[in-house]
Amino acid sequence: MTTQQEFLREAATTLGLTQKGLAERMGAPWPTFEKWLHPKESPNSREMPQIAWTLVREIIAHEKLKARRAAEARS
Repeated sequence: MTTQQEFLREAATTLGLTQKGLAERMGAPWPTFEKWLHPKESPNSREMPQIAWTLVREIIAHEKLKARRAAEARS
């Protein structure tokens, strides 16, 4: 199972964004996003709500669809 920290780091990489950029794209305040990145055992850690997981998946799916449509338009 992927941890939320791994999920967020992989999502930022996939989207070509910094972690701060992903936070902005999600509309999440940076301090909140930072807490999501802390290890679960950290006292500063905060569990990411399910809606945030869904939002990130939707952002990735949207970007993949845009890329596919752009490629189709070029061919």
